[in-house]
Amino acid sequence: MNRFENIDIRFTNSHAEASALRDQGYEPIECAFGQYGSVMGEFDMDHHGLESHREGVALRACRDLYGACKGDLRFVVTGTPDADAVLAIIALGALVEESCISPPFYTLVNEHDTDPIGIDLLGTAAGIELAWFNQLPNIGQSEAGFRTAIRAMVNLLENGLASDEAQRITKTDRGRRRRAREGILSRLDADGRQLPVPETLEGHEVLRGADALNEAARVLVVNSTVWGFDMWYRAAPVVVSFASRIKKVTVGCPDLATAEALFGPSGLALIWQQLGPGWGGRETIGGSPRGQAKTLSDAHATAQRILEHLAS
Repeated sequence: MNRFENIDIRFTNSHAEASALRDQGYEPIECAFGQYGSVMGEFDMDHHGLESHREGVALRACRDLYGACKGDLRFVVTGTPDADAVLAIIALGALVEESCISPPFYTLVNEHDTDPIGIDLLGTAAGIELAWFNQLPNIGQSEAGFRTAIRAMVNLLENGLASDEAQRITKTDRGRRRRAREGILSRLDADGRQLPVPETLEGHEVLRGADALNEAARVLVVNSTVWGFDMWYRAAPVVVSFASRIKKVTVGCPDLATAEALFGPSGLALIWQQLGPGWGGRETIGGSPRGQAKTLSDAHATAQRILEHLAS
């Protein structure tokens, strides 16, 4: 029997539906719903919002819980099928042999999910493999998207990448960095005035801590077609990104120390409350409510609310 046929994945943008599925025996994987909280199952597979004290889900699933759901492959998910959630499902369900999931890989997946800034994925073989997964096209926020991502990750874990594919990924990631720079719409100071955007972000340091407070720039607004926070934080310490493909607004800071230096204790936690019901995430990054399509105008409005908060 095809190993994927027994996997029962339910996708939802509803806290209530995720809770009902959990009560039926489905294991929630990263089912965080902003201010509505996280839906937690037997294995506590989330690390967002009030659960941010927990380690990442892939790290715990691979290190401590391999095969824990092998006899019951029912999962409820939400959001994007990122490497952290997908690898957690594979490990919990023992969809590959445990020896296929190397500690360097799952540790990198965890690090890149929880604090990606400053990590050069092109510097190691595991990093290039993760970059390949992150570049997968047409991985939508849906049951089909999760199934496609799981199949791709299983193939990656079992077969690795051919040398020509690794070279292609390296070239593609350089293009991603360029497109990240091209997506910048506004670079704003604390008073909302426009600042010039550097011609290139290569060679610039990420604005953290004291550097962030000494720099005039405060907020960057981006229309993103690629993931680019590793580049955008070199231009401003707060990034408001509109992901045009999935119509989602994301707000982030490069690390907790910088978020707390700008916003006070708990970093962005207060911002989620001010932006409205359903907004949420961790102290350093989060975004708009699940299932609500946002526009570029919403991103600009979010940036303005953040500037007003910083001014107060």
